[in-house]
Amino acid sequence: MSRTLGSRILAASRWVDRGVNLLKWPVALVAAYLLPKCFFALLGELKGVLGSPIKVFPLVAGFAGYLGLWWAWLRRRPFGTFFSTLEHELTHALFALLTLHPVTGLSATWSRGGRMYYRGDGNWLVAIAPYFVPTAAVAVLLVSAFLKQEWQPAAQGVLGVALGYHLTSTFAETHAGQTDLKIVGWPFALLFLPAANLIAFGIVLSFSLGGTSRVAEFLSQLK
Repeated sequence: MSRTLGSRILAASRWVDRGVNLLKWPVALVAAYLLPKCFFALLGELKGVLGSPIKVFPLVAGFAGYLGLWWAWLRRRPFGTFFSTLEHELTHALFALLTLHPVTGLSATWSRGGRMYYRGDGNWLVAIAPYFVPTAAVAVLLVSAFLKQEWQPAAQGVLGVALGYHLTSTFAETHAGQTDLKIVGWPFALLFLPAANLIAFGIVLSFSLGGTSRVAEFLSQLK
């Protein structure tokens, strides 16, 4: 990357950071206001899952199977810590890139956490993204869009695993000592994250049940 292009990208990232940071508290207040609607909209998607037991069996089996495995083994061992840390840092990196910050490094360890390095000032969205974005589940949905029909049940099973993984990793990573949450502030996190997670799960479930049209129907319930 040329020095001129790099300086232009950094200058653009500063404008993006200013805009994102200006939206921080309005977004938090809107999320808090939408929380009841998010809950009932997601409840509707869960009823849809129960109403199509054959279609969604692989999804439910994958989700329940991962939760059982996590409770019995992964939550106590560094194996789960490493991969959750890696996915956590990759999510930071993704949102750094989306807000025009060049990523300069990324590390994940078995027992000492991880770190993502980027150029620029940064914003609250980069810091908090791993706590509500199910990156692994989104990746599975993208891959499944290119699979043949006979592979879709297997993809649904993997999606269930990815959703279970997001739930458990978010639970494990949300604690008082978490640096990311200190950066954005606990008042903001408590206002924003509950609704953000319900929306994220709702989008994934609705897409798995009926594609983009069902996602639009789910989001319409939040108005």
